[in-house]
Amino acid sequence: MMNAEKRSFYEKAARRLAASARLYGVDAVVHVEDKVDIWFWQQLLQRYRTGRYRFLPATMNERGNRSTGCTQCLKYRGFLSSRFFVCIDSDLRYLAGEEVSAKEGILQTYTYSWENHCTFAPKLQECFDRLMQGRRTFDFQIFLKRYSRIVYKPFLLMLSEERKNRKGFRQDRFRKCISIQFRQGDEANNGAPFLKRIADSLDSALKKGDGWADFDFEAEAARYAALGLRADNAYLYVRGHCIYNSLVSMGRRLCSQTGVNFEKDILKSALAFGQYEEIKRIADDMAILS
Repeated sequence: MMNAEKRSFYEKAARRLAASARLYGVDAVVHVEDKVDIWFWQQLLQRYRTGRYRFLPATMNERGNRSTGCTQCLKYRGFLSSRFFVCIDSDLRYLAGEEVSAKEGILQTYTYSWENHCTFAPKLQECFDRLMQGRRTFDFQIFLKRYSRIVYKPFLLMLSEERKNRKGFRQDRFRKCISIQFRQGDEANNGAPFLKRIADSLDSALKKGDGWADFDFEAEAARYAALGLRADNAYLYVRGHCIYNSLVSMGRRLCSQTGVNFEKDILKSALAFGQYEEIKRIADDMAILS
């Protein structure tokens, strides 16, 4: 909880930022977590809430220092409006049930971060096939479905441990298991060697049995299925940097010596607007915000 002085600081700052929209000749001032986030939110706003926007990747904190990140964005909670609002990565907040609402001027990714939206499998495959024109073959839909099934149960265990605030298989340990380095040959058989190393890493980390004793898989699966997380789309909910970096390393190998820049031309091609629930939720939020 903020003390009265700090709360007053952010309330006044929010009013100034909302008022500055007119000064800048824009419809709204938008606070994002960092510069790299602008690319994602700009596309969505122009698609679902057409207008002119000034993006702020940082603002002054109460100590007089420029500050970035989700924590800084959320310090304005309670003082936001359609003239000044914030856009954040959900991280695990959405799955944890944390109250983040467009009604109070907060837009979120619903996936772990914006990077996950770049990995939506059908769009990824369509763009890869179109640009590569048969020069290399790889099925990203098979890869990401297998990836999801491998990480799904450990991911549910991690969410359970986080929710119960235990010391077992927490987020940092899960992240280490899925942050493996690409090796030559990993692209074979739609990434089978790469996926085996992730599976082995998870198996090794879980041999101690942390949390398994009273883990109710069916109950946890039902809890998170209600929010959209399933065995076939877990890749949309794991830490975005991890899955994104895995695909960049795989894609660079697949596109080497073809003139195709995998990250720029495929991963960061146009988003798959309206094609899956997580991006539809953002569109719904933008309608609420307006």
